[in-house]
Parts: sequence; C-alpha cells; structure tokens
Amino acid sequence: MKVERSPAVRAGLVSLAASVAILAAKLAAYFATGSMALLADAAESSVNVVAAALVTATVAVSRRPPDADHPYGHGKAEPLSAAVEGALVGGAALFVAVEAVRRLVVGSELEHLGGGMLISAAAAFANLALGLYLLGVGRRERSEALRADGLHVLSDTVTTAVSLAALAAVQLTGRVEIDPLAALVVGANLMWAGWRVVRRSLTGLLDEADFSLLGKLAAALEAARRPEWCDIHQLRGRLVGRRQHVDLHLVVPRYFQMDEAHRVGDALEAELARALGEECDLVVHLDPCRRMHCPGCALEACPVRSAALAKPAEFSVAHLTALGPV
Repeated sequence: MKVERSPAVRAGLVSLAASVAILAAKLAAYFATGSMALLADAAESSVNVVAAALVTATVAVSRRPPDADHPYGHGKAEPLSAAVEGALVGGAALFVAVEAVRRLVVGSELEHLGGGMLISAAAAFANLALGLYLLGVGRRERSEALRADGLHVLSDTVTTAVSLAALAAVQLTGRVEIDPLAALVVGANLMWAGWRVVRRSLTGLLDEADFSLLGKLAAALEAARRPEWCDIHQLRGRLVGRRQHVDLHLVVPRYFQMDEAHRVGDALEAELARALGEECDLVVHLDPCRRMHCPGCALEACPVRSAALAKPAEFSVAHLTALGPV
C-alpha cells in the first residue's frame, strides 16, 4: 500500500523516528542506574513507539476518500487507533505499578545516577518538543490519532520529570525506597493519561454530538437564513476523523413544486458547505410546512398563511436540534 505523504502522515513518521531514539536513550539511562522510576519512564516510551507506528498507518488510512465499501469514509480508524493507544498506556501503567511494589518489598540498588539523570533530562526535552509538534499538527489536520499521540508524549515528559525528581531526592537523602514510590506515582499518572485518551476516542466511535460543530452550524444558518426557510429541526452533526457529517430537516412552504423546494434545499447546502469547508457530507431532508409553522415563518405574501408572523423561528442549537413535528 502506497502511503500518502500528507502533513499528518509526515508527523506520524517523525513521531516514530523520534520515539525510537528517545526509547533507546531511556533504556540506556535505566541500565546505567537500575532505577525503577527510569524503567517506568522507559516503559511508557516503549508504548510511544508502538503508538507512533499505529498512528502513521492510521492517518494514512483515514485520509482515503469514501468508497463503495466505506461510504462514510475511513475517519473512524483514528479514534480506534487512539483507543488502542490509551489501552496500551493503561497496560504500561499496570506493569510499572506491579514492578514498583516488588521493588518496595525486595529492595533495590542504584548507581551512576548523575549520568542517567542527564540522559533522561535530554530525553524529556525531546519529548516536550515532539508532543507540542504532534498537538499542533493534530489540531491543524483535525487528526484525533495525532492529538492522542501528542497528549501521550507530553504525559511522558511529566513522567520523566517525576523520575528525575525522585532520583534527585535519592541522591540528597540516600533513601532508595523513594525510587519505587515515585514509580507508583508515575504509574497513576499513566493510568489517568490512558483513560483520558480512551474517553476522547469513544466520543468518535460512539458518534457523540459535537457541540462546537453544532454551534458553528447554527451561526451559519442564522447568518444566511432566507424567508423560504420556514423552520429547521433535527440538526445533527458529528466529526469522523477530519470529515464532518451533517444532516437536518428543512421546512419549506407546502405549495412549492418539487423542483423549487429542491432549489431551496440546494441553496441551504451551499451555505453550509461554505461555512464548513471541503471536508463535509451534507444531507437536507425537505418537509412541507404546516399551520403550526405560520407564527414563526417570515415568508411574505404566503397564500396559505393561517396566522400572522409573531417571531421568526430561532436558529439556536437547542431549537435546531429539537425533534420537531412528528
């Protein structure tokens, strides 16, 4: 399979190469010192390597256009990848916790702390730069997988900082039990980071409503509203990968001929497409107006009006997402 070298894919490749180098550095620091905190740090970085490889493949797949087998596109590959990454982080946290408890029971010996701390500090700065880079590209490309990877890498920076603080405390006090205790703190932080990544990925996998998208749609509809838009209801919007899927019910005057009603619907689709950009799928269902719509309909010279205009229908998120007449 030929990999599309989009900015998101390039970011995945950068993440993979950097993660391998950072893992090698952290393993060297662990073998030099025997520190449990540094082993915990290296365990998280090993997840980074797997996650970076997964992200690189995922963002390439998710950018494929819809096809006969996947009419809604391939965007859900990204939240699925993020969920797997979160689960891997949770697994690393469990390993760290078990090993830290073992070290508390049987004890441990530490050596060459100065050299190991220097290596870990350099790795922490590399992780910080990589995490910020991935978050930036993830936001620009609307990539859930890259955002998840960036958050994980930044949490790895926190892990390294805690590990270095623990080793500094060991050097100052001579109490080696600080090292596995710090590893337990690292494990708890890893578990929390993994849960956040999994929780965010579930919003995409379960088609949770995107209220920022709905707010954007409401503002666009209010700004472009036309008198022949008697009302709009059952607005739904979701983001799958970088592709936005929107559908709604548009109420038009019931005396419109089919071709005229469709021209009104096409005009509404065009307004939304301008507001959302290229990566969107729009479905507009046309409903004929009823007497109940007359007080909110601003169409002048309507031959079937049964009540005067009281107040135009409010194109707020609450109104637009309501079920509407059944």
